[in-house]
Amino acid sequence: MTTGSPARKRPTAEPPGNGARRMRALPSPRYHQVYVTLRAWVRDGTYRPGDQIPTEPELCRLFDVSRITVRKAIEELVREGWLVRQQGKGTFVQLSAARPAASLDLDEARSQIADLVAATEVRDHVVGEILPDEETRVALDLPVGRLVQRASHLRLLRGVPLGLITTFVPLDVAARVSQAELARQPMFELLGKAGIEVARADQLIGATLAGVEAASALDVEVGAPLLRLVRVVFDNADRPVERVVALYRADAYQYHMRLRSTPTRG
Repeated sequence: MTTGSPARKRPTAEPPGNGARRMRALPSPRYHQVYVTLRAWVRDGTYRPGDQIPTEPELCRLFDVSRITVRKAIEELVREGWLVRQQGKGTFVQLSAARPAASLDLDEARSQIADLVAATEVRDHVVGEILPDEETRVALDLPVGRLVQRASHLRLLRGVPLGLITTFVPLDVAARVSQAELARQPMFELLGKAGIEVARADQLIGATLAGVEAASALDVEVGAPLLRLVRVVFDNADRPVERVVALYRADAYQYHMRLRSTPTRG
């Protein structure tokens, strides 16, 4: 990504009144809903490094929330390094918060997933239909109230918990996937078998701390360091068809990449 100008596109497709009704329909705190949406705009490139986000009054109108609510969400994003305030100018996407994505061939990604599947075993596979959290809903571009299929499982390496993997897919996509194979093959592969052509994926890798659920599943203490991998998969119509959230034990998982130099042309 390159630094954009403050005049880039604004998320005006949905009238503020509809956005406000959606916000009121969600159970999470209002400031957190604003926080998640703003962060999603940075992550998906709606606002690129250097771009100015809407002003506080504009965000208040867009989400129908108070200035205190907007300010709390922005302060949290500033603290985490996603945004930066410039005195007298406004709030901008931090230049280091959304660096240009490194490219990895999709077949190489499939190979890495296949290697992990071959080396590990699955336990505690659970599938159900749920209302997604706000970040998942935004990532999958779904309207408020639309259910998704949530499938989670634990991957073990030589009997030791390695990763807690959770996938979210729209129900119409899930209906095309073999439910019998969910416990044996990753959704990434099952999408292809269902005739859904995977065109690209956005993947983020970072650090997090184990919450109660992850700590219990991975046999670590609450607050233990984990590697968090989030991947959103898009079909050939550029529709998001899967969101994966994988939590791996930092003491047991390594992400291996080979870096090669590109020959210069004379």
